[in-house]
Amino acid sequence: MNDRLNKYFAEYVNDYVFLELMPDYIKKEHIDFMRNVPMPVKRSVVNALADDQGIEFKYFTMGMINMIGIDPAFKYATKYVMFLKYINPHIGKVIDDVGIGLAQSDHLDEACITFRAALCINPDDLDALYNYVLVCTNMYNKSDDSAYIADFKTEVFETLIHMKTVHPDFDRTYYYLGYAYLNAGRYTMAEHEWEEFLRLSGPGDERSEIEARISEMTDAVRIEKAYHDVIGGKWEQGLKILEEYKNTKMMENWWPLSYYLGVGYSRLGRYDDALEMLKYAVKKNPSSPEICAELVIVHNALGDEVNAEKYRRKIKILNAAQSDDPYGGEGSGE
Repeated sequence: MNDRLNKYFAEYVNDYVFLELMPDYIKKEHIDFMRNVPMPVKRSVVNALADDQGIEFKYFTMGMINMIGIDPAFKYATKYVMFLKYINPHIGKVIDDVGIGLAQSDHLDEACITFRAALCINPDDLDALYNYVLVCTNMYNKSDDSAYIADFKTEVFETLIHMKTVHPDFDRTYYYLGYAYLNAGRYTMAEHEWEEFLRLSGPGDERSEIEARISEMTDAVRIEKAYHDVIGGKWEQGLKILEEYKNTKMMENWWPLSYYLGVGYSRLGRYDDALEMLKYAVKKNPSSPEICAELVIVHNALGDEVNAEKYRRKIKILNAAQSDDPYGGEGSGE
């Protein structure tokens, strides 16, 4: 779990005040490691429940869970984890159940914080990992903030990769990884993950769904493999396949094909053909630094320094924009 999401939950720290455990309790329970460790409890609880009898201990437990979920690197997080395990060796399961309940009632921030806490207790907890993925996905699907979406998508992807490592037989991991790769335009990887999902899963609607997805991607996977042949130096072999699609609907509807063809022609020294394809690609996707970089190469090869410099400048603008906006902005074609 990376700290990239901490900033989205930092404001919740202000909901808490910090008190210390009574010295008599620490001595009685033999938990010297908690001496002088401030315990978080919600301000609302202090205001509503504090009296001569003190605050019920469960509110301190909830405070510790929430605090490590808000910021796993919090100064006392390690002590809180030790204490939570001390009071209940099965605390992780309890936290998972709380998180699932919050998610089901659509309290997504609180659910996300709760699953983050469970992963502080046990980073390999499958229930926490899987539900963390689901909650983070729901959170970015409800947002229109591109930076927020990018952070949560990255968190989901890294969590899925971790799940794949520690729970290699859990079929749902491959289901969601396939979609992550598909959305990134990595069709061969999507196919690979979905084939693993089919190997591990049983009958059901989702199996039929993924079988249909794989079938629909046949051409995209074939084209992507041909492109890798091109950039791997097998230019003729790759172009032979790519050119099969040159006069098809795919050429019109899927800009990567024209880009792949342009790269192939460029590597073979067919610069006029390359320029035609790359100009078509940049018209379809004007915010791609990769296409612009290929246009620099082709214009240089054709002795057109004016247009080569034009695309060098455009690359700088696009890279600067994408450093602020992970999804980039729209530019203009040649």
